[in-house]
Parts: sequence; C-alpha cells; structure tokens
Amino acid sequence: MIGLFLSEAFLFAAAALIGFAVGWRVFAAFASERKRAEERAIEQLRQALTEAQVRRARAP
Repeated sequence: MIGLFLSEAFLFAAAALIGFAVGWRVFAAFASERKRAEERAIEQLRQALTEAQVRRARAP
C-alpha cells in the first residue's frame, strides 16, 4: 500500500515538473517574441522621429 502511494506521488511530482518545464518554455518563447516586437516598434518610432526632424530642419 505504501509502495502504491509512493509511486503515485512520484508520478504526480514528475507530471508537475514536466508541466512546469513546458509552461516555462512557452512563457519564455512568448516573452521573447513580445520583446522583439517591442524593439521593432521602438526602432520604427526612432526612424519616424529622425525623418520628421530632418524634414523640419530642411523646411524654410
């Protein structure tokens, strides 16, 4: 009886660890993609600002 309980406890622990590892990997992938998207948006805003400053400097 104790062996059955321990084997189920080990299986539960293993399932929990595997689930945590998979969830963490998915979270890290989404966080990385979100960071790249934010960096692209910031770069586009910087380019737009630079272009606007150049146009303003060239305007009479």
